[in-house]
Amino acid sequence: MSASRVARFQLEFRPYRRPFLRPHATARGIWGVREGLIVRLTDGDGRVGYGEAAPIPGFTPETIAHDRAWLSRAGNAITSAQIARIPTRLTCLRWALACARAMIAGAFTPPARALPVATLLPAGPAARAALARQVAAGYRVFKWKIAALPAPAEYRLLDKLIEGLPTGANLRLDANGGLNAREFAGWLKHLSALGRDARAVEFFEQPLPPARAANAWAAQRHVANCSNIPIALDESVSGLPALRRAERWPGPLVVKPSQLGDLAGFLHWRGRVNPDLVYSSAFETSVGLHAALWLAATDSRAGQRALGFGTFDAFADDGLQLPAHAPGPTLTPAPLTAGDFTELWNRLPTSA
Repeated sequence: MSASRVARFQLEFRPYRRPFLRPHATARGIWGVREGLIVRLTDGDGRVGYGEAAPIPGFTPETIAHDRAWLSRAGNAITSAQIARIPTRLTCLRWALACARAMIAGAFTPPARALPVATLLPAGPAARAALARQVAAGYRVFKWKIAALPAPAEYRLLDKLIEGLPTGANLRLDANGGLNAREFAGWLKHLSALGRDARAVEFFEQPLPPARAANAWAAQRHVANCSNIPIALDESVSGLPALRRAERWPGPLVVKPSQLGDLAGFLHWRGRVNPDLVYSSAFETSVGLHAALWLAATDSRAGQRALGFGTFDAFADDGLQLPAHAPGPTLTPAPLTAGDFTELWNRLPTSA
């Protein structure tokens, strides 16, 4: 097989649109519908690979419209050289095509290992009933969205949630960058007043808006070093360049694989740094989840912290989530191949 044949692919893409069963409330507002694109590459030998472009509204400037416009201009044939020239600002699209090529090459066969999963609690008072349901389902790590209500109301809810945790369970507080320095200081003061109960909080995720300038990074690092509760970054580390800037961060780094862009570069960086990572869902279909779970399962530190993939029950049964990705407090990544995604692909509308 010649190198030129390997580097040339048939390109197809199809959109999806999935309403959330319950609108997803965060500090950035209400997210009602998950939209994305599934790409399919076919090489000269007929081997097929799938990838998913799943930008998160407001998380980065990239949008589905940007990705779709680039793919439409590319036409129905593409080379590896063209893929390499996708603008770096289209991080999710770069990831999708990298995953499709990796699937063609036979990657994404994960180790058979059970990994713990954290489940997502909704913002506001609905979190209490959700916590009770998820405790009964066997979950022991819970992520709660905050900065959606006035702080005093959320403090009271936090106290109730901690009371409802089983022994040894953990709670993650996710502000999605929705607090200012004064508000975050108020949260830390409240947690300090809880005393031993605050030990149930595993970490505080992205309390402040993402830092861009060097002095802002230094200020946030100082806050993290002074906090008695670990501070995790999420929005601040979207994409490999941001992860590289944050590799000496004193707390966990939340990685949404579908937002990384550079698969090979990430694997090299991870092997060099051995960082404290929390792999997390971006509400993808099973195409994106498969790649994300492979990435998590091949991390030697995976399992030390629960994966952030407790989002599988966010949508109705629309055929875009394979049985291998059923919800539960543990998850064993399945050895899926391109053929397993054919029916999912056929459910999608054509891109025309």
